[in-house]
Amino acid sequence: MKKSFPIRDVPFLRQRQPSLADIQGLIDLQAQAAFLVDFQHQRVLLANARATELTAFTRNELAQKSLKDLLPALSSENLPPELARGPLSLFANLATRHGTSLEVFVNLSRLDPQGNWGWITVEPATVHYQQQADTERLKQREADLLALALTFQESDTNLAVQTTLEVAQRLTGAPILSIYLVPACSPGLERAFSLGEDAALPGEIPPGEADDLLKPTSWAPGKRASNALYKAARSAKWSYLSTTPLGQPGRLLGVLVLACPEGDVPQEYSPIVNILAATITGIIQQNILRANLLTDEKKKAHLLLIGDTIREISPEGIILLNPDLAIQDLNPAAETLLGYGTPEVCGQPVESVLIGADNLVPALQGAQQGIAIPNLGNVRLHRRDGSTFPAHVRILPMNSADRLQGVLILLRDLSEHEQFQVRNQQLEQRALLGEVTAIFAHEVRNPINNISTGLQLMAYNLPQDDPNQEVINRLNQDCNRLTHLMSSVLAFSRPVENKIEPINLAEMLPNLIDRWRPRLTRLNVRQDFRVLTANCTISGDLRSLEQVFNNLIGNAVEAMKESGGSLVIHVRPAPAIGGLEQVEVSFADDGPGIPDEIRERIFEPFFTTNRNGTGLGLAIAKRIITAHKGTIQVASVPGGTVFQVFFPLAQPSETQSD
Repeated sequence: MKKSFPIRDVPFLRQRQPSLADIQGLIDLQAQAAFLVDFQHQRVLLANARATELTAFTRNELAQKSLKDLLPALSSENLPPELARGPLSLFANLATRHGTSLEVFVNLSRLDPQGNWGWITVEPATVHYQQQADTERLKQREADLLALALTFQESDTNLAVQTTLEVAQRLTGAPILSIYLVPACSPGLERAFSLGEDAALPGEIPPGEADDLLKPTSWAPGKRASNALYKAARSAKWSYLSTTPLGQPGRLLGVLVLACPEGDVPQEYSPIVNILAATITGIIQQNILRANLLTDEKKKAHLLLIGDTIREISPEGIILLNPDLAIQDLNPAAETLLGYGTPEVCGQPVESVLIGADNLVPALQGAQQGIAIPNLGNVRLHRRDGSTFPAHVRILPMNSADRLQGVLILLRDLSEHEQFQVRNQQLEQRALLGEVTAIFAHEVRNPINNISTGLQLMAYNLPQDDPNQEVINRLNQDCNRLTHLMSSVLAFSRPVENKIEPINLAEMLPNLIDRWRPRLTRLNVRQDFRVLTANCTISGDLRSLEQVFNNLIGNAVEAMKESGGSLVIHVRPAPAIGGLEQVEVSFADDGPGIPDEIRERIFEPFFTTNRNGTGLGLAIAKRIITAHKGTIQVASVPGGTVFQVFFPLAQPSETQSD
């Protein structure tokens, strides 16, 4: 029976007066238990079917219930007025027909500003808790999936994999996870990452068992243990163990292992594991790709470094052209060779810079077609200042993937080569001249001897007071001088032939100085000889070295013959050269010194300031010293000159063998 039930004070109902059935229909649309409540009179007006199921009361019974009896927590005694006017959510006890109460979660909404009317929905607390748990689980799963997605942005592969394992542990519920990877130099599998107490799992899987893991497999108690992983799970008495291959089909990168000591396989296990395996595979492949890219970058950087080093230190000029034969770059050698800076010519046509070679343009056009010109021939090119130089030119196309990337021009300056050829011709001419001079000196000695003998015979036959005796004497002196000159020429032109033996300078030099003592005394020259080293034994030819030292002593005495002075001869250690210890023999005099313009030429053949000298003494001395692997230096100032001679010390093996 329908009754008209006007609710005059409800604002939203003022415009029309719905029947109780209309309002009941609205309430029945709610999926949760719902009540229309009159807070002013603290009673329930209407309830939906879900409310009757939850409380076991009929609708009429619920419509006769006071709010205090049905939901004590919402009664005016327990709910302050200020809370009764606004929306509210709380846990409360709902009375049931059976005399018991059911814990429910209540949502209260106000229908009018005064808070006289309210709309209440309730659901069992267990359902609410479950919904909260489901919501939290959904949020956690969303966070885990986001974490999986972000692992691809992680540059640290170990951290990315470890994060994936932690997510996998939450998603699958498996407390033990391990990843086995294929090592670079082994066909088996090695454990690379782990999470949980996985001590029971083996450290590696033999190659023969790796083939069994090419597809997803699982083990549970009672199943045959066919590989090392299953045997470990059986020994540890685990509830289950599963393996999922990592990598593409037919190309195994590794295996993902999930195990649980107790419990059942979780629901939705397989799709989740497939997602995890794909994620881990992507991380590993990304790491391999990153490593390969890094290796390639290092190789390219190494090649670029080599190229830059060659570019900087290459003695050849290098010009890089683009495919249109415009200049892109010049190395320092090319800049020096041509006189242009790279910024000045960058982008300019090459024929505007390389000027002088008529066959250059055809060769470059051939290079554009991929034809290399390893030798353009020796051409003369113009520098920026207009001067020319001979050059050897090579033109090389640079192709990549059957496409021209540029053209390389290599220039080598042949000016030094021309100078070397001229120098070589001069040396050949000098060698020929030396040979002719030696023959000439040898042939001239006999006539000089005949002339000298004839002059001696004439002097013998003439009286002593004959005025011709003076002429004959001068002619004899000239013959002797010519003989000495011819002997020096022959000595200089002949190759040095040494009889090598150990020579102790501390013993040799005193004997040599003793021979000079009478002349030193006569010319008032004091001598100071000192040996300042314990080892002064060298390997050399005694007669040749005596000739060197006699020449140096003679020059020093000649410089002091007018006013006397001091001749200081010291033997001292010298810095090692090429790992060989050296000894120095110095000859110092108090003479007038050697002018700078003369000092630079004193070792040249036939150069002398002594009208009675041949100009070959120091030249011969230098040849002998060089033949003994030594060097000679001279330092001079007004008031003194020092000649320093350096020899390598004799090696113990040379001393013992001799």
